Amino acid sequence: MEKFKSVLSSSTWFSELPRYLQEAMFDNMRIKHLKAGQQLHAKGEQGVGFYGVCEGRLRVLAVGVDGREMLFALLGPGTWFGEISMFDDLPRTHDNFCETACIVAIIQKKAFKALLAKYPELYPHFARLLCTRVRSAFQFIDSSAGLSLKHQLVKRLLMLTTSYGQHLPRHNAITLSLSQESLAQMINSSRQTVNQLLGELQKEGLVKLRYGQITIPEPDSLFRAY
Repeated sequence: MEKFKSVLSSSTWFSELPRYLQEAMFDNMRIKHLKAGQQLHAKGEQGVGFYGVCEGRLRVLAVGVDGREMLFALLGPGTWFGEISMFDDLPRTHDNFCETACIVAIIQKKAFKALLAKYPELYPHFARLLCTRVRSAFQFIDSSAGLSLKHQLVKRLLMLTTSYGQHLPRHNAITLSLSQESLAQMINSSRQTVNQLLGELQKEGLVKLRYGQITIPEPDSLFRAY
C-alpha cells in the first residue's frame, strides 16, 4: 500500500483531505489486481466498496439495446470512484471494465461505513466529491446546448481526461483508446463529422490521431484553446 500513496494522493479531492483522514482511509484499504478486459463491476450489481486507481485505466460505460457501448469516463491513476452506492445502498449505475491491467485500492463497504461513523467530518468531503461530478456533468450538458459541435467534442475529450474534474488538465500526453463512433454518440453527431473535427484539431496541433486512438499531447493546451 505504501508505494501507491503518492498516486492515490494526486487527486485534487483526496489531496485536500486532512492528513489524518487520508491515513485513516489508507489503513482501511486493500489492493486488488485485475487483468486487461476484466470487469470490476456490472451495472445493477450491489456496490461492495469505494475504489482508488493505483495503476492502469478503467472504462465506465453503458451498453445499449443494440449492443453498442457508450463511454462515460476513463479512470486513470489517482482517480476515486464508487462512492454513490456506498451512500444510497442502491446498485451500480454503470459497467466498469479494465482497459489495461489494473491495480485498484478498495475500501470495503463495511469498512467505509465504519470510517464514516468514526470520522463524521468525512461527510462534507464526500459531498464535495459528488458535487465535482455533478458540476462537471452539468457543464457538459450546458455546453451541449450552446456550443458548436467542435467545442462540444473538445469538452467531452477534456471530461474524459480529467476523470470528471478530479484532475486538472496537465502537460503530460494522454492517449484515449476509443472509436470516433463512440465520440459521435457522445455529442449526438455522425462519425464523419467527428472525423472532420478531429482532423481540424490535429492540424491545430492539439491532438494526434491513430487508428482507434486519440492522443492529446498537452491537455492543458487544449483546455486553454477552447
